[in-house]
Amino acid sequence: MLSRPMPFGAVPCMVWLPTYAEDAYGNRRATYDEEPDVVTECCYAPGRSTPDTSDDIEEDRPYGVTVTVTFFLPKSLQADLRGARIACAPPDDPAMAAQTFDVVGTPYSYPRANTPGDYSWCIEGVAHLG
Repeated sequence: MLSRPMPFGAVPCMVWLPTYAEDAYGNRRATYDEEPDVVTECCYAPGRSTPDTSDDIEEDRPYGVTVTVTFFLPKSLQADLRGARIACAPPDDPAMAAQTFDVVGTPYSYPRANTPGDYSWCIEGVAHLG
């Protein structure tokens, strides 16, 4: 199998994993440490594979400003990313480095042995607005 590098350069990447506690009403609430749980490198690409903003406009978001980024994480990552937060720090893009994203869904790694290159995780993130 021919291995090809990612077409994007790797940048520093931080992941915050949630810890859960119940509130007074029995609801599980996620909390995050100030320091990231995982520090690694990743590649990223703005948007997603099939952007469709036609349903993205709502009363609170009149301009349809959902910001999505796809992150590609290394095969070596061993973590449950459901509910996680992720950020990357490209040295030449301060706007991107200042943003944090909520991980969408429950991501899983592609089969590592069958995935060429160094990255087997494809994570969709939505801008964290809180």
